[in-house]
Amino acid sequence: MYCRKEKGQAIAEFALVLPVLILLLFGMTFAAFAAFRSAAADWGVFVTGVASGSFETPVTEAARDTVLWPDLADQIMAGEEGPRQVRSLISVEDSRGWLFGIRLTESQRAAAYFRLWRFYPGPPAAGGIE
Repeated sequence: MYCRKEKGQAIAEFALVLPVLILLLFGMTFAAFAAFRSAAADWGVFVTGVASGSFETPVTEAARDTVLWPDLADQIMAGEEGPRQVRSLISVEDSRGWLFGIRLTESQRAAAYFRLWRFYPGPPAAGGIE
C-alpha cells in the first residue's frame, strides 16, 4: 500500500498549508469585526434619523445604548439640518496602538437625510407649504 518514501508526506503538506489557513481564518475574523462595527454605525444613523425625528429624544439615547462601542455611541446625534428634514451623522476617527507597535487607524463616516413627513388635510394654503 504505502511506499517507504511516501510515509509522512501528509504531515509535511499539512505543515506547509497550516500557516496559510491560519492567516485566512484571522483575516476573515478581522473583516467580520470591521463589518460589524460599520453596521453598528449605520444602525445608529438609521435609528436616530427615523425614530427620533429632529430633536434629542429617549429614542436617541436608546440608539446610543444599543451600539457596543463607546466611541461610536458618543457620536450618535440628531439635529435639524434644514426645514422639514433631519440629518443624522456619525463621524469616528480613531488611532490606537495594536500588536508589535502597529498603529491602527479607523475612520468611519455615515450620514443620512430623512424627510419629516406631514400630511395636510386639504390643498396647501395660499402662501404655500411651509
